[in-house]
Amino acid sequence: MISRYQLKCHGCGEAFVARLGVEPTRSTRFYLPCPHCALPIRGSMSGTELDNHRIDIECEVLSGSVEESPDARVVTVNPFVPSRYDADSFTPLGSFPTMTLVQALGDDAFMEFHSERNAALRVGQELWPKVRMLFQYYLQGNTAMFARIAQQNGLTWQPSTSHERTSIAYQFLGQATTVMTGTTGTTSAKVMGRFLRKHSAASERNREYILTIRRRGQSLGNLERDVFTELNRFAENHESWEMGLLGRFFETDSKSAFEELVLFRDEFSLVRDLYQQGFELACKCLWPLVAAQNSLKRGNPDDFGDVHPDRIPVKQRPTSLDKFNKISAAYKIAYVAQVPGWESFESLLNSSRRNTIGHGTAHHDLQTGRIVSDKSPSGLTYLEFLGEVLGVFEALSTLSQVIRSSRVASSPDFNL
Repeated sequence: MISRYQLKCHGCGEAFVARLGVEPTRSTRFYLPCPHCALPIRGSMSGTELDNHRIDIECEVLSGSVEESPDARVVTVNPFVPSRYDADSFTPLGSFPTMTLVQALGDDAFMEFHSERNAALRVGQELWPKVRMLFQYYLQGNTAMFARIAQQNGLTWQPSTSHERTSIAYQFLGQATTVMTGTTGTTSAKVMGRFLRKHSAASERNREYILTIRRRGQSLGNLERDVFTELNRFAENHESWEMGLLGRFFETDSKSAFEELVLFRDEFSLVRDLYQQGFELACKCLWPLVAAQNSLKRGNPDDFGDVHPDRIPVKQRPTSLDKFNKISAAYKIAYVAQVPGWESFESLLNSSRRNTIGHGTAHHDLQTGRIVSDKSPSGLTYLEFLGEVLGVFEALSTLSQVIRSSRVASSPDFNL
């Protein structure tokens, strides 16, 4: 739905018309540029139903009795769909938000994007609260309530052991995060398939590996809780970053059109916090991958051999898992990404992008729609930034399932 407002810029004092896209939302902070002086004017909206929907704009809203000039300048903003700064008509691409994605993607890709996006939004709104409750009971060790909630949501049998409850909790978690990640451009299935084969083979052939996984798995309680807490924060703020999915539907030859689009949301500080915390937690979950690889290749989870990523200085090359956990996040990612099938981690957890986004001077320039910093003056578009956030969410949700294997292996059911 498009609402039309007559506004008066609190900077230059000129009047203009704002066409504002409105959708149900728990809370959305947005901005719109004054078409006279380009001053960013902030606003917010909230409400999931028409009767409780509220919009606040930080400038004077002219009363309905003021006659709209036929020559009034117009700005069109939809904080849920990207558009252009100079949007004042129905053309060119990006000038009218409701048509932007169809024009940019084409009918088939748009329908795929629309389907994946709606499925993700439904899961965030409907399924995630149930997953959150179930996982909270799992973390609390409340076995009776855990079983009740699981059975209310489709489980047809009674879990009686610790490792069964762990598996069920992570299955529910994975079902939700997989849909929220989408299927286009994802690598989770490939990463997990490769890891599970390595984990199974190493568990059967290498006693040192299973002892290491069990020993370390027993001490992962706090990390497990932290990972779930962060995934929950991503889910609760899904509306703020879900448009990061869009970049995965653009073909290479249409990237220039994608880069011209602006998403008029004013939520950088919130989303950057998700990105940074998720990035750091994901890097803490990488060690089971290298443990499985080391065990299969060299017979010991602590043996890194003599094949190291070129960019790792000699003095930084780990000689055990304990030392691996102490090296920088970028080096951890490099070790994982050198294994065939896990290369995607260098894209999902892009260290150079992290330095740009995480730099102390990084900010959302509302006059260009880009994330910039002293270290990277050109920066990246807000939509590209949200794509990086989606990548971190995908990495963290995938690695939560890697952690699951260690938690299951370390279950007290196995007489450790």
